[in-house]
Amino acid sequence: MRRARGFTLVELMVTLAVIGLAGATVALTLPTDDDVLAGEAETFAARLAHARDEAILGMRTVEVAVTTRGYGFSRRRFDGWQPLDGRAFAPVDWDAGTQPRLPPGEARQAFRFDPTGATEPGALVLVREGRRARVAVDADGTVVIDGPAR
Repeated sequence: MRRARGFTLVELMVTLAVIGLAGATVALTLPTDDDVLAGEAETFAARLAHARDEAILGMRTVEVAVTTRGYGFSRRRFDGWQPLDGRAFAPVDWDAGTQPRLPPGEARQAFRFDPTGATEPGALVLVREGRRARVAVDADGTVVIDGPAR
């Protein structure tokens, strides 16, 4: 009489346990989505780069003005500064708990991109729960993040 081939219940349970442990290990090593500081720094950097692109494409100076509350976008026109239109340039408030380090004695900091995309070099440090992220802009308009990243 031939014996049936197959897996025993114990072998199946061991296999499922090993797969479960491997899955848990992978899940624990994935980056978390709750790093608010890194997310805000990345969003701010991307929006600065977008403002630079808008200055080049629109052939007008674009300013990103930062306050302790948030940041907004405006374009230089003949009659002064006008807020930029569109959802991509809507004012943004910092998440509760995130604080920008503005220059001493100043209520705001501005990044101005001229029609060539160039700007005065500058940086903004964001602080949250004792952690820091620095978003810097080079003279050619290149935006770089130093600090927490996802």
